[in-house]
Amino acid sequence: MMSRSLIKGVKYICPLAFSFLVFFATIEARALTVDYTLDNIFLNNGNQMTGAFTWDYNAGDFENGTGTFTELSIPGTLREISELNITFDIANSIEFTLAANLNNRGIDVTLFLSQPLTPTQSAPIDLTRSTFEVTDPGLLTGDFVSGSVSLLVTPVPLPSAFPLFGAGLAALGFVGWQRKRRLQKAG
Repeated sequence: MMSRSLIKGVKYICPLAFSFLVFFATIEARALTVDYTLDNIFLNNGNQMTGAFTWDYNAGDFENGTGTFTELSIPGTLREISELNITFDIANSIEFTLAANLNNRGIDVTLFLSQPLTPTQSAPIDLTRSTFEVTDPGLLTGDFVSGSVSLLVTPVPLPSAFPLFGAGLAALGFVGWQRKRRLQKAG
């Protein structure tokens, strides 16, 4: 036969265990974001390509995320980000092309990566395979001489749910302590 104290202990442990499971299940299912910058990307003619993008992904599925450029400057063109087709292959390359190629004006820039990007790692560009050609409005071609896609490290804020979870645990502990104290006085 189970003792009364064991039954009471199970009453307290089950809700606590359930709370832990719910808390950690919500953490695992959340979407994550990593920020990257185009760092020191120079052409052999001295022009620099700059930009920054965010990569949104689900925990455990980095490769199938989506990228969005927030800043971008390509030498030889004044095109807005919205006018470009930007294709991410986060393990291999980032490609920029002009959405509407009119009057032989175009943008064909591909940054091949020497290694895959990860949520914790930057990647240098492959200088021999990366290409740059802009014919908008004039012709500008060149070879890349340096550059990388760098991870932008930002402080991670403490999730607002964590202090609430801690307060709930403290409240449960306090209620259990009071109950135990009352039972000791009555017994």
